[in-house]
Amino acid sequence: MAPKDFVGLTKPSRTRHRDSADIISFFIKDAFKLPTLLLFGSAIQIALSATLPPRVALLPAALLALYALLTTAAQASYPITNTYMDGILPGRTSAQLSSPSTGHHGSAPAAHPIVVFHFGVRFNHPLGLLAPGVKPTIDHFVACNKSIEGRADAYGMLGLSPWRAAERGSNNTLMMMYYFRDVEGLNAFARDDVHRKAWEFLAKAGYKHIGFFHEAFCVPPKAYESIYGNFPPFLMGAASVKCVDEGTGEETWVRPVVSAEVGSLRSQFGRMGRAFNETLNA
Repeated sequence: MAPKDFVGLTKPSRTRHRDSADIISFFIKDAFKLPTLLLFGSAIQIALSATLPPRVALLPAALLALYALLTTAAQASYPITNTYMDGILPGRTSAQLSSPSTGHHGSAPAAHPIVVFHFGVRFNHPLGLLAPGVKPTIDHFVACNKSIEGRADAYGMLGLSPWRAAERGSNNTLMMMYYFRDVEGLNAFARDDVHRKAWEFLAKAGYKHIGFFHEAFCVPPKAYESIYGNFPPFLMGAASVKCVDEGTGEETWVRPVVSAEVGSLRSQFGRMGRAFNETLNA
């Protein structure tokens, strides 16, 4: 008996699934150390206390504290109000790319190649976002991300995810993680004007306090696996594969996330489409 196709857990969409990152807030959220944020809050409270009666001046902080307490209590006591559970897929799931021609996930695990691309920047200056050269660097970073998202089909970009390191109190390394169908698509982005201009700016400006990097991993079939427990579509599982019906020409976008509770997807080697201890070139 032939194995059954994997069961997708999200409905196909007539438009690309959008998980766009707010790049500007992504930069700003990491720009200040905790003492600086506390200083901002203290300055606001001092200003309120200096201009308003004492009871009125304390009201904003009291209302914020009450709101936080009530919402936490409500979400803990009544799960239906817990917004942290929005989009959660109960149980174990795995990312298995669908066929571009059929939209089906098939029954062979890790059947398609994948390219993982890390693209990031770090500002090593006490002024952080106000340091020389930072604004144009952010502009180029945002432009590159918009280009990848806007030409996702041309590049074969399947999904993206923003990440922030935690190596220091602020101005940590900021990184975008992209998933491409093949290295040719990634190379097409690398040769695009928007990427070339970003590279030329950083090379010519010579700012020693601005760090930048990329990493690329070209992964063949049967050389990767994934497992998610009680998670929403995430990382590779949140990708969006464009599928064109060979008969009708209809376009749909399918997410790779499938149930991992059955069959070969219940083990690590199974999710890689290999027998136990089978080598990749065997």
